[in-house]
Amino acid sequence: MAASCASTLPSLPFVSSSNSHRRFRRSGVVAMASVGQKVYAPGVAVSEGNGGLPKIDLKSPQGSEAEIYLFGACVTSFKVPNGNDLLFVRPDAVFNGQKPISGGIPHCFPQFGPGPMQQHGFARNVNWSITDSEVTEGDPAVTLELKDDSYSRSMWDFSFQALYKVSLHSTSLSTTLKITNTDDKPFSFNSALHTYFRASITGVSVKGLKGCKTLNKDPDPKNPLEGIEEREEITFPGFVDCIYLGAPSELILDSGLGDKIAISNSNWSDAVLWNPHLQMEACYKDFVCVENAKIETVQLEPKQSWVAAQKIELL
Repeated sequence: MAASCASTLPSLPFVSSSNSHRRFRRSGVVAMASVGQKVYAPGVAVSEGNGGLPKIDLKSPQGSEAEIYLFGACVTSFKVPNGNDLLFVRPDAVFNGQKPISGGIPHCFPQFGPGPMQQHGFARNVNWSITDSEVTEGDPAVTLELKDDSYSRSMWDFSFQALYKVSLHSTSLSTTLKITNTDDKPFSFNSALHTYFRASITGVSVKGLKGCKTLNKDPDPKNPLEGIEEREEITFPGFVDCIYLGAPSELILDSGLGDKIAISNSNWSDAVLWNPHLQMEACYKDFVCVENAKIETVQLEPKQSWVAAQKIELL
């Protein structure tokens, strides 16, 4: 069992249904639906994005905005009311519906990193569908769904349902991922949200990981070095690729651009810090990845579900 440096924070909200607020439900919207074909909750719209791919636009009354591509259910932008985008999409990102979108908040499921299937699994490389949109006290939210098909079964032969709810607030963005085993046999998986934050890497620091067990992939990613994080504040003077087991429920990121961001979670038990340094010379100075992850394998029996939530908030 990994050592834990977890702190106690209130749980984040999970996907829920309430009669106390106005709800808009539209089932069966396919990922490549024509723009304007359906009616969504106020503050939720579908438009044509880069490469002609459909994306969901969320807008709050306070002026914050977010966009989510149906391809990979990838959140590619989260702008707070002052217009600053807290997320980063790499300049080499491809929007062709064939290659995962490099940036924003890509999914890693049902595999994190390399393994028997494609890098980070298939969830970031397929179309999701819209199952629900709603507004609560003016704040818009949308729920996306992914189910198994012949493509996923060619790599991972199980029946499953993934529901991903994205909720926009004035200065925060919340996501909830629910994985359900719809098969008649158990399965296991790993998962992560590979979040890219806009940053100035020389000024970046991350607080909250002191005391965590580390698996450092530098210099040999195939044989990570085990250790314990002793620093109060982690900086990025060079290449960084490190897993933190038993991470706390909140980290504080200083982006180096004047923004301090709280990254809180429920049930994402681990964290990953990554910056490629000179391996991506064109853009490494402009972002840092602070990822909520579930490195230890999750096993689900038939009809069981696993739920994890994340909240990104500008302080």
